[in-house]
Amino acid sequence: MKKMPCLSALLAALALSACHNGAVDYPELLPTQQILAEPTLPEHSGEAAQDPDSTQAETVARAEALRRKAEALNVPVIEPATKARMTEVSAQ
Repeated sequence: MKKMPCLSALLAALALSACHNGAVDYPELLPTQQILAEPTLPEHSGEAAQDPDSTQAETVARAEALRRKAEALNVPVIEPATKARMTEVSAQ
């Protein structure tokens, strides 16, 4: 029966935490016509719309550069000499 006061206090705390002063607004609903409308390109995408091949080439080049950079970072964190000492100590 000792658990009942703790459980009651927990339930009361949960009930009170659910009550708030409406600080969080409900999101505004959009009209159906706006939801179903065809998407439009943003204003900053004019260059990509005019020359999609160039944009694609730049994107691929950037991705390849990032892959090369990631590959260069793919090295052991612990130097081989340090790792050998660690292995030696842990074997003792």
